[in-house]
Amino acid sequence: MTERYNLAALEFQTVRDALVQRLITPLGRVGIDRLAPLSSVREVQKSLTRVDQLARRQSDGEGPPIPHLNDMRSWLPGFFAGDRQPSLGELVDLKRLLATAARCRVWLSAEPTLEELCSFATAFPQVRDIAEELGTVIDESGEVSSTASTKLGEIRQEIGEAELGLRRAVQKFLASDRIYKHLQNPEPSWRHGRPVFQVKQEARGAVPGILHDRSSSGATLFIEPESVVPAANVLSDIRAAEHREVQVVLARVCRELRRYESDITAAVSAVVDLDVDLAKASLIRESGYQVPQVDEEGVLRLDEARHPLLLRTMPSEEIQPLSLVLGDSFTVLVVTGPNTGGKTVVLKTIGLLTVMALSGIPIPAKATSRVPFCDGVFVDVGDEQGIVQNLSTFSSHVKRIAECLESATDRSLVLLDELGSGTDPEEGGALGYAVLRDLETRRVRAVVTTHLGRLKEFAYQHAGAENGSMAFDRQNHTPLYRLELGIPGASHALDIAEVVGMPSRIVEVARGMLSQRDHRLEEEIERVHTARLQAEANRQRSGELVQSANEKESLLAEKLIETERRRAWLEEEADSTVDAALKGTRDLIEEALKEFGNAPKPFCDKARALHSSVLEHLRGSSVHRRRMRFLGGLRKGDAVYVARLGRRCSIVKLNRRREVLTVEYGKMRVEVPFEDVSWLQPMD
Repeated sequence: MTERYNLAALEFQTVRDALVQRLITPLGRVGIDRLAPLSSVREVQKSLTRVDQLARRQSDGEGPPIPHLNDMRSWLPGFFAGDRQPSLGELVDLKRLLATAARCRVWLSAEPTLEELCSFATAFPQVRDIAEELGTVIDESGEVSSTASTKLGEIRQEIGEAELGLRRAVQKFLASDRIYKHLQNPEPSWRHGRPVFQVKQEARGAVPGILHDRSSSGATLFIEPESVVPAANVLSDIRAAEHREVQVVLARVCRELRRYESDITAAVSAVVDLDVDLAKASLIRESGYQVPQVDEEGVLRLDEARHPLLLRTMPSEEIQPLSLVLGDSFTVLVVTGPNTGGKTVVLKTIGLLTVMALSGIPIPAKATSRVPFCDGVFVDVGDEQGIVQNLSTFSSHVKRIAECLESATDRSLVLLDELGSGTDPEEGGALGYAVLRDLETRRVRAVVTTHLGRLKEFAYQHAGAENGSMAFDRQNHTPLYRLELGIPGASHALDIAEVVGMPSRIVEVARGMLSQRDHRLEEEIERVHTARLQAEANRQRSGELVQSANEKESLLAEKLIETERRRAWLEEEADSTVDAALKGTRDLIEEALKEFGNAPKPFCDKARALHSSVLEHLRGSSVHRRRMRFLGGLRKGDAVYVARLGRRCSIVKLNRRREVLTVEYGKMRVEVPFEDVSWLQPMD
């Protein structure tokens, strides 16, 4: 599959190298080396989503629980095959990896909303028990624990006693003044686990014992005293027994580990994949890369894209961004313009960002960018000659172009640099024209750079093709490195030659030799370019006017909303004032009618009828109806304005039967009747 993507020509290795520098462990290196376009659009989408969610997960401040891990893939296959016994240090490395895999599984599944990470967590096998079991055998210092076996614990107790006996023997040896004066240093050295003392050559006979070593000059001898030998022998024998028991323990552990070959292999693979994905995610967090949308089909859209290599050597703001859409209204883009104007950079940027996205790697472009799933990216770029095949520059170009055309489909991307160059311009132009027509007819997405005038005309004659040019500052005779669509570009070869030092007399002769047709084409291109710049300036001014009008419209709409809000407040405040006045009137009438309630007939009946009529009238008022709707809609936790308390209070309890409610007033709870509450708060 990878042979359909010309990764070498696009310098994809530079992206791999950049990711290697972002790895946490050496384990991830093999994952970086395997990076290439994935085999399906679903795999690409899953990979990019996972990387995006990893960047979001890390932006919360909690990094992944991955320490530095040594690479163990060199010995694991031999270990599982039974051909190799790992060292104690290698088992310590394996224990750390298994513990890391167990922590990563938990870390990835900690945020249920990040579904792709939760799915990725399932790739980490359940190895916590294996890691913990290994931890009971190998302690934190990387040694086999005394609790690994009963016999080992007993042996180590004996070692402690033997070491004490040896220290006593050494002290007794040093207590002899006759011996002490012949020693160069009273502190023992150790040779092969046995205590030796430095003795001068001439005092050899005064210190009986076993000669273990001598200095390079021969003046100093390293002697194990005769009186110390028995105690040292005891310690040596017990340590040998310890070593044998340790090997027995490790052999048992290795037999157990081989039973979990599939889980251990999966854990290593999952840690590798996570390390690689974290390196990709760091491009988002640290370098501003974005995850593009990748579709099964559709257009190639790059918005403000930049080449990764340029970003490593230049500030982002100094790089002219690339924006284009390919595969919508046209599938073939013919890019022309001056030498050193950036045509090849455009070509490589398009190709490299495409294969990066298809490999699950974020790209240096805006998130609005889109990349279709391509079944191949075929490239012919550079002047490499086929020396082994004894091919000229032109022949090697033609050979690679033929391979591109043979392999490309309508789901491929083809990138051809300097099409038709390297031979007679007339024949090269004819061949290039035929290549473009084949690509356009088959609707293959293609970007082609050229200097040939005949190919500049191709887009005017075919609906599926478009011209593009690299902008050039005619006044200062310098390229602007900006791709402009819609018009072909002039080569400006004579302008550039003059700038870089070609004598003006030579340039003038060359200008005079240009055909009249060439002059007309250059003048026409210049007129179109000038008109385009003017149209762009007018479009920009129109856009600014539209934006200004929209801002004013938005401001007016906000003012209208504010006016309506204040009107509503005023209406409600007026209703509240009327409501309060009516309440006061009702209170006065009720107070007066109470006195008439006990009057003799028929005056008491008339008083009660008047009282009922007044209450009915008040209940029928619009203010009363609004108040009742408001009171009926109150719920626990709502805020109401209590006039006699002079503040808004939160409702903690409602009793609709009694028409009272309990509100919080500071730290107290106060019961107030419905009549004392309002939905209003006095305006300032």
